[in-house]
Amino acid sequence: MVLFYSPPKKALSAPKAMTLTVHALDGFGQGIAHYQGKTVFVRNALPGEQVDVRLTEDKKQYAKAKVLKYRTKSEQRIVPVCRHYTICGGCETQHMSAQMQHQAKVDAFTSLIQKETGHDIAAIDVKVINSAPYHYRRRAHLAIMFEKNQLVVGFRQLESKQIVDIKTCPVLVEELEQLLVPLKACLNSLKDKKVLGHLELIHTDSGTIFVLRHIRKFTEKDTELLIDFAQQHNISLYLHGDELVHLVGSKIHYYCINQLKLVFSPLDFIQVNENVNLKMIEQAMNWLELKPQDDVLDLFCGMGNFTLPIATICRNVVGVEGVDALVDKAQQNRDLNRQHLAGDSQFFVSNLEHIAKNPVWFSAEVNKVLLDPARPGANEVMTKIVQYSPTHVVYISCNPATLVRDSKILLDAGYQIAKISILDMFPQTKHIESMLLFIK
Repeated sequence: MVLFYSPPKKALSAPKAMTLTVHALDGFGQGIAHYQGKTVFVRNALPGEQVDVRLTEDKKQYAKAKVLKYRTKSEQRIVPVCRHYTICGGCETQHMSAQMQHQAKVDAFTSLIQKETGHDIAAIDVKVINSAPYHYRRRAHLAIMFEKNQLVVGFRQLESKQIVDIKTCPVLVEELEQLLVPLKACLNSLKDKKVLGHLELIHTDSGTIFVLRHIRKFTEKDTELLIDFAQQHNISLYLHGDELVHLVGSKIHYYCINQLKLVFSPLDFIQVNENVNLKMIEQAMNWLELKPQDDVLDLFCGMGNFTLPIATICRNVVGVEGVDALVDKAQQNRDLNRQHLAGDSQFFVSNLEHIAKNPVWFSAEVNKVLLDPARPGANEVMTKIVQYSPTHVVYISCNPATLVRDSKILLDAGYQIAKISILDMFPQTKHIESMLLFIK
């Protein structure tokens, strides 16, 4: 038998503790300090604060740290609203005022755009589309864990798989926050708790939806308990095992955009922040300067969140989406709202990550384009947009890195960035969403 020599493992040294002075914020709301020439990112620290910290991550170019003690505190620091804030990973910036959060996101985003594209955007007045800082989230995904005879329902801790057992969550719309305690009591009453997976709560204009994922079939008694809970709270209840099964409550779910009614299923994507979604749609339509004679292309159209409002003005709108079920919903929504539409609207299923040479939705008549891709962006699409040579391109992004990458294609083709907005879709978090207008 061959023996291989394994050197003894070195004992890990204790994380370094040090005192730092924070001088700036990064785009994620973390404090920025320096130690021995290295940048240190400090969670929950504000500019001007002197803090004792311990390193949690030490890389060659940077380090991360957590605060052990505040030696001085910024006058701009505020008391977090949520009792779970210090341990829950759902929010990162509740210790900052809304104005400070907005400015940090604007500064980080504009700095990235200017640095990566080389285009001067200093003259552009960047506006923030925002909503109420709390009670804005109309959809939530909650983890469930049952261990040591204890049922835990909540969000994951920061950088951990552990679940914070929440009793309140002030970012949820009030209809969902008020369900947290009775919902946990209902789940605690189930005989077989180990069957539970996770749950989703949704509240829109049509009411509240409760989707409970499970790893095996519920007993008849437990099913009855869930149905009783749903009926008592006027909830549409779905169980999601191998497939989605409706048990009780309405099966018709919708949200409204002015006079339009958009239906969706519980597993479909909808924007989390209703108020920002409405403002975002209105601004996109204003930026496109829509006229009755326009032909508009809406890429990554989903179930018609932008397409149908645009169709209330323009003679022709084409929506393209890669998910068959969403295109079916978009067509259903078009038919449902046909009396409010000014012109024709067509929807196509197409993989926008790998576009055919001559896709069926390609039309030389298109003169304006809107796109709202997922986090991977729209790199493949950009070269096709350039072929249209539209006068206006509105790009909505949930990922600044891919937006910058895709923007370069338009900028190299002679477009200019005319307007920028930060979309504060997720107040109290580090997430940066944005909207850019490109003009030929």
